[in-house]
Amino acid sequence: MSPTKLYNLQLIHQMCRGDEKKIVKMVDFFIDQIAQSAQEISNAYSEKDFLRIEKLVHKIKPTLTYFGTSSLEKELLFLEALLLQKSELSELEFKISSFSNLTIEIIDSMKKDFN
Repeated sequence: MSPTKLYNLQLIHQMCRGDEKKIVKMVDFFIDQIAQSAQEISNAYSEKDFLRIEKLVHKIKPTLTYFGTSSLEKELLFLEALLLQKSELSELEFKISSFSNLTIEIIDSMKKDFN
């Protein structure tokens, strides 16, 4: 596990005005949505549906910013660049795997911190 914090909820705290119940709800929502999106990206790759991957990547980028998951955002931006360059499938597969693994690590960290 990474020694640095994998997320920063400062913006979420501001948006929720420090209301812990709202913060927890937003974290739960994030966990559900990012896990689902990561799975959908993997499924789309299995189907070689690159347009769907692009749409999913575009859809979740802002959410990563709100939750201060800069390392995950960087992975996603790199994945997006690979898609635009029409890179080798092995590179895409590696980056999708890397994105999925980091997603799991962030989700595990959030669950540990909020349970």
